[in-house]
Amino acid sequence: MANKVARVMAVGLVAAFFATTAADGASACSRILSNTNGQANVVARTMDLYRSDDAKMVVYPRGLERVSKTGDGKSFNWASKLGSVAVTSFGSATSDGMNEKGLVANLLYLGDTRYEQRDGRPGLSNLLWAQYVLDNFASVKEAVEGLKDVQIVPVAHDGKQWPLHLAISDAEGDSAIVEFVDGRMAVHQGKEFTVMTNEPPLETQLNNVRNYKLFGGTKPMPGDIDPQSRFIRAASYLKTLPPARSVPEAIAGAQSIARTVAVPPGAKDTSGGVAEDAWPTLWFTLADSTNKTYFFHSASSPNLYWVDLAKIDFGSKASERAIDAYDWALAGDITQRFTNTD
Repeated sequence: MANKVARVMAVGLVAAFFATTAADGASACSRILSNTNGQANVVARTMDLYRSDDAKMVVYPRGLERVSKTGDGKSFNWASKLGSVAVTSFGSATSDGMNEKGLVANLLYLGDTRYEQRDGRPGLSNLLWAQYVLDNFASVKEAVEGLKDVQIVPVAHDGKQWPLHLAISDAEGDSAIVEFVDGRMAVHQGKEFTVMTNEPPLETQLNNVRNYKLFGGTKPMPGDIDPQSRFIRAASYLKTLPPARSVPEAIAGAQSIARTVAVPPGAKDTSGGVAEDAWPTLWFTLADSTNKTYFFHSASSPNLYWVDLAKIDFGSKASERAIDAYDWALAGDITQRFTNTD
């Protein structure tokens, strides 16, 4: 593949799918950042959806030229400054990933999202939001500042939009959760912002958690699978997680919490009868920002596999490579298993 490959992301097709599913319900995902274990800063994330997202794991080199098609004449181009490993859904939307500097981006559903009124800033499709961050920024601080220069624009289909919020973390354990509430961008930045699920917005989640044991309240930990219950459960287990004695133990600790908020197939009757809250967990990722290792586990396979970003050539002459994330035979270190997409 040439140094710079003009790439128009196929956001229209993806938007059409997302808009259709958004009309039916929500994607119920969870994100946990373990940044006080004493060994490594590790992010765990689950992807919950009612059908397969056709996930691919993709290696993106530096120097890729991208175009964000917002459909309003205010899109812009950029070339990736940093290489990354990302999980894409439905062909081109980046749901999750980590770049070569250890910056992690997790894109989740938030039904209460209300995007900003369009202004004169260059527009960035919400489906490319996570990848833009991975391509351009080495730290949470850089990402938060850089996002001020663009406007996140929902790519619509038949008048329907896909509401999303973004979690960002870095190799130093810093964190930011970016949401659009009541038409304004809300940024929660700091190492204390370690848990994100779905609705309601984060500020309401943080107020609600105070009603529960371990956070000053009296209510016991809930066991159902709606977003607020998953938030409380993840926050509770994260708070009681003991210090890790090794990096593998730090990764395993984050994984153990992710499993407590995963949704098994057939869980539709366990959470108040809301169908979209019961969408099963398709996969989860673990991102070790400290050691630049990215793990993936599919619910359709017993195997855990990983990519060592330190072993990847992200040079501008490198090729874009991919692998079927759902390949049940994948296990262990798969860094050398990717194949060119050209």
